[in-house]
Amino acid sequence: MPARIRLAHTERCIGCMNCVFACSRELYGGISSPLKSAILVLYNTPSRKPIVSICPGCVDAPCIAACPHKALAEQTGGGPTLIDPGKCRSCETRDCMDACVLGVLFWDDERKTPIICTQCGECAKYCPHEVIVYREV
Repeated sequence: MPARIRLAHTERCIGCMNCVFACSRELYGGISSPLKSAILVLYNTPSRKPIVSICPGCVDAPCIAACPHKALAEQTGGGPTLIDPGKCRSCETRDCMDACVLGVLFWDDERKTPIICTQCGECAKYCPHEVIVYREV
């Protein structure tokens, strides 16, 4: 069975950003910016508590179906993967992002491609309060 990242104890999030920087390091080979991560931590919330947003690795992900250039495919067990950056045409409409019902697909302005969660679990390793966990689904 494939493993996936999941939100487990969201009430424990202290907004440390460890998950964001671990993701950025994994995806880009070094910590570059919190904007270069497949994880978003929101701070301006009505509850004043940080809210973590991650890709759950949807089965039959709508972002994959929305890509007119077939640059996305499904990973084993669900969730999108950028199979061919050369096929990504940097759509001005960003159809894949609009199709994400959870709003957890982000855009890399430098590469002109979506930032795709690889479901590697690196973020969970660095989450000190088990807000994000990596487990079989």
